[in-house]
Amino acid sequence: MPLPRLPALELAERALDASGPCADLIPMGGVPVLPMPAHVVEAARIAAGRVFPRRSRGSAELRRTISDHLRSTFGVDADPEAELLITHGAQHGMSLVLRALLDPGDEVLVPAPTYFFDGMIRLAGVRPIYVPSEEKCGWDHDPAAVEAAVTPATRALLICNPNNPTGYLPRRERLEQLLDVAARHGLIVLADESYERYVWDGPGYRPQMLLRNRHPDLVTVTSLSKNYAFTSWRVGYVNAPAHLLEPIHRALEWDVINVGDVAQAAAVAALTGPQDWIEPSFATLRSRRDLLVAGLARAGLKTPPPDAGVFAFVDFGPLGVVSRALEDLLLSHGVTALAGDAFQGPATHARVLYGGSAAALTEVTDRLASLTAGVRRT
Repeated sequence: MPLPRLPALELAERALDASGPCADLIPMGGVPVLPMPAHVVEAARIAAGRVFPRRSRGSAELRRTISDHLRSTFGVDADPEAELLITHGAQHGMSLVLRALLDPGDEVLVPAPTYFFDGMIRLAGVRPIYVPSEEKCGWDHDPAAVEAAVTPATRALLICNPNNPTGYLPRRERLEQLLDVAARHGLIVLADESYERYVWDGPGYRPQMLLRNRHPDLVTVTSLSKNYAFTSWRVGYVNAPAHLLEPIHRALEWDVINVGDVAQAAAVAALTGPQDWIEPSFATLRSRRDLLVAGLARAGLKTPPPDAGVFAFVDFGPLGVVSRALEDLLLSHGVTALAGDAFQGPATHARVLYGGSAAALTEVTDRLASLTAGVRRT
């Protein structure tokens, strides 16, 4: 089945290959880009000299560590033996979940804008049904609209919590309403919850697993990349009740057999060791968000202030270009931003990252102000 490139990777490569005005790109990241601290490096060094028994569910130590983290941080109980599965990140985890739990021809409802689930959904032979959210409502998911989209073929609801690209953070009441829709129609609820440490305002991050008493058929995928600068290591996990995790586990065995043991040992050290090496990266992000939102307003560009994440979903309608042309125009001014249709949202919008220095963010908004001023003069 032919698929397009993953939009974020295609844009990143296009930006790197750019010449002329694009060579003056402003550096802006979406995750902390940090070398591993000494205790993580040492754990990987020791693991590299060991021989491990093959465990397709993942390291027992890592699963216990994740279970302890979920209980102590969020009050979520997850049986490390029956309800946790280690994967090569959230992307891999969600792909496994879709292929293991859904059948070709099934439909999955996805409130949009949302992360790049489209390719993995289609690779599973499943049909994505996007349920639009509205900017005027802060991109809040509408349970009535979700329920109206249910058909006899619908088998699942997929939520990104916190949402990428909008930074929307569902309140407990909204999550309960969405789970109630799923329960009424016998749907599995799949959630990508990879931004737990990136919450600045609003109700706070609430794992859907806190609501298991409301609907038992819940599956959560998470990545360590965002929360522990683990992008190079590719470690994540799936949390699901045993009756759903078992088929996902079998799919993983056929897919990759198991996740590498050295990376898992490093993950244990990252989760249990000191956090002073990464906490400063999160400590600055709220002020960076505020700097970006204020600068966008001065440039005449509106966006609801995101409650979470490291991005703003900005309406570039005043520029009069959309989609790939919008990306190219922004690149020509040194700003790397992914157009909204990559997220199944409006092509007039683009996701702008704010994971950079204050000086870099000021430069981004200054250039955008110059760009919008030029449009107003014409």
